[in-house]
Amino acid sequence: MKASIHFALPLAALLALTACGESPEALFAKAREDFAAENYQEARIALGSALGERPGDSAMLALLVETHLRLGDIDGAEGGLRRLERAGGKGPALARMKAQIALLRQKPEQALALLGADDSADGWRIRAESHLALGADDAARQAFEQGMVGGGDIRLASSYARYLLLNDDLPRAAFVLRRMQALAPRSYEALVMAGDLAAAQGRDEAAIAAYRKVTEAFPDRAPPFLALANLQDAAGRVDEASALVEQAGKIAPNDPEVEDLRFQLMSEKGEWEQIRDALQSRESSLQPGSALSMTYGEALLRLNHPEQARVIFRRAVLRLPGNPYARLMLGEAQLASGDAQGAWTTLEPLAATTLARTDVLERAEQAARQIGAPEAAGLRARLDPARLKATMALIDHGEGALAGQDWATAVSVYTRLLERGEDPEVLKRLALANSRMGDAGAAIAHADRAAALDRDNADYLHMAGAVRLSAGRDLAQARRLLEAAALADPDNRDIARDLKKAKAAAG
Repeated sequence: MKASIHFALPLAALLALTACGESPEALFAKAREDFAAENYQEARIALGSALGERPGDSAMLALLVETHLRLGDIDGAEGGLRRLERAGGKGPALARMKAQIALLRQKPEQALALLGADDSADGWRIRAESHLALGADDAARQAFEQGMVGGGDIRLASSYARYLLLNDDLPRAAFVLRRMQALAPRSYEALVMAGDLAAAQGRDEAAIAAYRKVTEAFPDRAPPFLALANLQDAAGRVDEASALVEQAGKIAPNDPEVEDLRFQLMSEKGEWEQIRDALQSRESSLQPGSALSMTYGEALLRLNHPEQARVIFRRAVLRLPGNPYARLMLGEAQLASGDAQGAWTTLEPLAATTLARTDVLERAEQAARQIGAPEAAGLRARLDPARLKATMALIDHGEGALAGQDWATAVSVYTRLLERGEDPEVLKRLALANSRMGDAGAAIAHADRAAALDRDNADYLHMAGAVRLSAGRDLAQARRLLEAAALADPDNRDIARDLKKAKAAAG
């Protein structure tokens, strides 16, 4: 949940509106048009000028509150709400505004109480989102469905589709998207959801085309530019991605996602000196384990400062023990600083899995060889070009099946990989695929085997709890497993979300 944001009205814009002598009625009409077009900042400016002439106009104040809510400005919405109440505002619409504010203030129980029996589309949306905040997924889904049966609106449908995407129910998300396109085909929500769904389905080129339409229709919104940049990056079009990030930066210069992606792309282009020079003065303020911190650490490593990089990645591994990139970079820094024994200790767990990539195998083999570890010979054998090519092809096939939600193929591929030896990473993926195919028994068995191999691993504990939760089986154990996962990785949002669901399900 985002904190309140205070937006200053541009003085020049206010002067322009008032200087031209437009009537309050004309300004209010302009505000309604801007609001309908989702130009919320412009709507607020027009409303500010109109209310300067008519400070007690309840219709204007109601639209002002709704505008503040669309902009995420909770304080502004509350201030407008107080003015609306003084002007005599009341009824279900006022209660919904209060409920929305309560939800934004992370008070979902209060939001539900304020809604009462409200059966409007917006009421069902707020009710569903309140249930989600409480971890009550079944109640949330019922509220979404009830609202859609009643006709729905674009905001309700968008919120529901987003929930379905997060829960990998792509067929139902596609159905809701079609409803969105019927309700408001040119809306921001419908256009963005078309891109998000295509991306989730693995149809990257279709997603690129969809996001491009959003940037053309809504050139003042940064998120579609970032989504498009990520897809262009994944397609290997780094220069195109960089140009899109620069456009997003002009729209939202202080957005941390813009900055993270900008530096990620710089690292892909090997612009290590530029990265170091840009982040050097901020080193002490970079959060350990953050994307910027690790990008800076890699820049130092590539510029032959392994000791400094080693400190950065040691902190990252302590904060994110399950992050393979942080562990690989720490191992590389240890190797570069002459600590082959430390590098082997760091890299051995990464190389142990059948799914280890070439760079991991190469660094682990180097460390093992330098200290005379007997595992070096086995690692060299795995790096044999013919064997490596066949293994990587199988791994890529499995990852593609997971990304495309081809669960039967995923089960087939990871079953073959499991024949090479008991491997918790392979078991984790098998558990996921089994669960999505509805085979709860196999999912739980595979997840438990993974957790048994590493009882402190948050990912394996999470999977063991999540497959039980999804199947509605042994919910008390699901909660215990997810609590253990949350202790091992307290910053993991996926674990926190599933733990909230487990607590709600267990009662």
